[in-house]
Formats: sequence, structure tokens, C-alpha cells
Amino acid sequence: MVRNGSLDGLRGAQEYLSSINISMSLSGVEKLLNGMGLKAKRKNKVNFISAANKKLRLARAHKHTQLTVSDWSKWAFYDKIRVNMWGSDSESFYWSNVPGTNRSHQVQPQVQGRGDGVMFWGCISGDGPSYITAIIDGTIDSNESMRKF
Repeated sequence: MVRNGSLDGLRGAQEYLSSINISMSLSGVEKLLNGMGLKAKRKNKVNFISAANKKLRLARAHKHTQLTVSDWSKWAFYDKIRVNMWGSDSESFYWSNVPGTNRSHQVQPQVQGRGDGVMFWGCISGDGPSYITAIIDGTIDSNESMRKF
């Protein structure tokens, strides 16, 4: 009942109960769920990765398993983080009575690059870390960034 994406909160559970002719207040729904041993928890946010992209990443990882330490020292590893201009993304909750699980209804997929914000970019290589760069206008093309590095 509460695992459907539209029924992941108190109001969704209340709407479901109403659809089966059970009228209950929000506080009553909360007491019911708590009485069943369920607890409200924040959903973990995970980046969406398509099945095709997962296969490509795995193939690339297998291709590089034989590299030595000196080979890896020639590589640069980079990361970026986006800071929203209009505050943090909204939080979403789920109800669970099983601690330490990470099922599909307990995570919230997200797509990077939505909305206004500032992106910070930095990298590290065998020579050490780079300076952090703020990208305010435009996007990051990893191939172009690596040519500049």
C-alpha cells in the first residue's frame, strides 16, 4: 500500500484508505502506521543509471583491471557537485519496519543538471589535487575539461 510512488507518505496512505471506504485523519494514519511497526525515514537519493550505461561502465572497469600503479598515476580522477540556487531539493520519506534495507521504494532517483545552481569541479591525479573551479554558466564537457588539464 505505501510502496507505490504516489502513496509514499501519510497523505498517500490516507487516500488509499479512503479509496477502500476507510475514513481516517492524518494523525490516525500516522498512529496506524507506527502501530504496525513502521517508521518514517528519508529516501536515499541515487543517481539514475540506465541498464545500458551500467553495462558500459562494467565493460570499462573490466578493461582496466590489469593496469599497474604507474599506469594509474597517469590518470586524472575528477568529480563535480551542484549547489542549488533555490535551496535544497525537497525531502521524501518512506515507511519501513526493516532496518538497513535499500529497496527501490526507499530511494529517490534523480537526474543531474536540473534547475539553477552553481557547479564546482575538481580533480586529482598522480601529481596531486587541482584547484576547485566554479562553473556558473554553461556545462562541463569531460573531454574538453581533460584537454585543459
